Amino acid sequence: MSGQAAAVASGVANCGDKRRGVARAAWRIEGLDCPDCARSVGSAVERVAGVSCAELNFASATLLVDFDPAFHPVEEIVETVTAAGYGAVPLDEAASEAPAVERRWIDRNLTEVATFGSGAFTGVGLVLQWVGASVAVVTAAFVAAIVLGGLLVWRRALLSLKARTLDMNVLMSIAVVGAALLGEWGEAATVYFLFALGGLLESRSLDRTRRSIRDLMTLAPPVARVRREGGLVEVAAAETKVGDVVVVRPGERVALDGVIVSGASALDESAITGESVPADKTVDDEVFAGTLNTSGLLEVRAAALATDSTLARVVYLVEEAQASRAPSQTLVERFSRWYTPAVVALAAGVALLPPLAGAALGIDLGTWSEWVNRALVLLVVSCPCALVISTPVAIVSGITRATRDGVLVKGGAFLEAAAAVEAIAFDKTGTLTEGRPQVAGITVYGETSAERALAIAASLEQHSTHPIAGALVRAAGDEELLEPAGFSEVPGVGVSGTIDGVRWEVASPARAEELAGVAASGVRAAIDAAQAMGATALVLLEGATPVAVFSVADAVRPDAAPVMASLRSLGVEELVMLTGDSERVAERIAGEAGLTGHLARLLPADKTAAVRALKERCRTVAMVGDGVNDAPALAASDLGIAMGAAGSDTALETADVALMRDDLTSLPGFFALGRRTLRTIKINVAFSVLVKAVFVALALTGTATLWMAVFADTGVALLVILNGMRLLRPSSTAI
Repeated sequence: MSGQAAAVASGVANCGDKRRGVARAAWRIEGLDCPDCARSVGSAVERVAGVSCAELNFASATLLVDFDPAFHPVEEIVETVTAAGYGAVPLDEAASEAPAVERRWIDRNLTEVATFGSGAFTGVGLVLQWVGASVAVVTAAFVAAIVLGGLLVWRRALLSLKARTLDMNVLMSIAVVGAALLGEWGEAATVYFLFALGGLLESRSLDRTRRSIRDLMTLAPPVARVRREGGLVEVAAAETKVGDVVVVRPGERVALDGVIVSGASALDESAITGESVPADKTVDDEVFAGTLNTSGLLEVRAAALATDSTLARVVYLVEEAQASRAPSQTLVERFSRWYTPAVVALAAGVALLPPLAGAALGIDLGTWSEWVNRALVLLVVSCPCALVISTPVAIVSGITRATRDGVLVKGGAFLEAAAAVEAIAFDKTGTLTEGRPQVAGITVYGETSAERALAIAASLEQHSTHPIAGALVRAAGDEELLEPAGFSEVPGVGVSGTIDGVRWEVASPARAEELAGVAASGVRAAIDAAQAMGATALVLLEGATPVAVFSVADAVRPDAAPVMASLRSLGVEELVMLTGDSERVAERIAGEAGLTGHLARLLPADKTAAVRALKERCRTVAMVGDGVNDAPALAASDLGIAMGAAGSDTALETADVALMRDDLTSLPGFFALGRRTLRTIKINVAFSVLVKAVFVALALTGTATLWMAVFADTGVALLVILNGMRLLRPSSTAI
């Protein structure tokens, strides 16, 4: 199931909740190169009998339709789309009922044939005109160019008129007809050829942007090699069940999310996390569909169906995000809705009022043909395609780039919000720190070495379930642990046991002082030093004699300080840690991580209040947490960012932005991308408006020609698309 098909199944699209007795179908529309055209097609489909709602999203080129099955409108829906010269590729079973495969193939190739044919006849006509051929022959060549260049334009213009809208195809057709009536056949042919060529290039460029996310879905192999009844059977990945054991050979991609039950290998997870370095995996480690097994043979127990894999959810959520409208996009679309009718009215006034006024006043203000020609140029200039397309192409490219970098953005609004962030609040445990305690220091007394002391302490702690016990065991590493006799654990006090005939105990400072008088022995200084840095102190005693003091602390992530430095260089003014831990611990972590401030001993409600207080000082505030425990604070922020979302349903569904990797390194790149995206949108909009304004002035003065006006529309639209696609390139901000 593709991302779009998942949207159909879940019923989350803009058409609203699926009602009883209403069917839903979805298509991918090929060749869609204009937001105005998308509105026209959507409106036309909505007029088909039995259709209750039709939503054609330009950014993802996806048509979603709710309809009454009793009317059987699927084939008519496809006919409506293909009649306008677009391809309709079904995305679900309901949409595949229409037998229009051959028609779609013809329409996909018609654009290229018409464009190049129009160009060829335009060239022939210009050459014939230059060599002095007869007017009839020259006109015939230009007429052929007009017919070929207008094959799709006429069809789309008629569809737009049926939908009672004025799009670029209608305006261009009026201009060409007007030019032909004025005898400007060469200019009319050139207009259609340039328009068709621009549309072809725009379509190919936009398809590349849209395809970059859809191609992710092809990473998961369609077939899985499943172990059943002692043998291996190849079955469709969609038919596998949770609990099936799937064999993945070296060089193959994993078909389903699961857990390794046998084998070890390095897996390329770049499609999910954006991390280019393969991750080492072994038994009990989690793997994701679409990741590449680079070396060893693996057996993976499936933990989710193919349609519920992390990869499938990412594709679905990204395509849903591309379908959402950013604030700047909504503003531009509102502007274009009154802009086009206003310019059409202005063009009519330009064609009629000056000649009529001249005749009434007895003044020569120019001929009718001069003013009609200026009006036609103004009509072509009025096409708002470049302006309307300036925002969605940048948003789609930005979301696509973020996904490649391992950052899942839920919509263009959040990408724009990232550009305005002035403050970021961070959770401590698991976000700024590793999330598990580690041995930060060892102070030994007497003749016992640090290695020996650690081995004995780890041998005692190996049977304890306390998190600090795990820190001592991990610190011992490959050291062979001994089995203590008479093991005992008292919560809050410590553990004890006999090793090699000697009674050992790992105790709290209070317990150690009770047994041995820590203050008098000089061990108190080591304990105070550990506690001063926000660490937990543990004392190893041999009988009643202190042998070593261990300081155990949750270590700051090694990437935290470089990330904070990069964020400050991007203009983020406040970097604040919110934690329920003690003031001493908070101060240490904040200092090591390079934060500008911290708040300690906070309850969940206090964190939410702290975020709101931060919003009073700063325009836009982001919150980075784990997406579960920090849900209230994440919701209170302007931009909630969950970290380590790969494989986490909750984080993927609840956060505005999800960092797929369990680290902070992709954070500066994401904020830099938000700033690049907003800057690109502003440049695109400003460039589109400026060129329009210049050519409107040139049209009114009679300086601009029709082919120049085509450049002001189609040429600028192409430049805007290419500029937006620059966002697909990796950001220079990296850790």
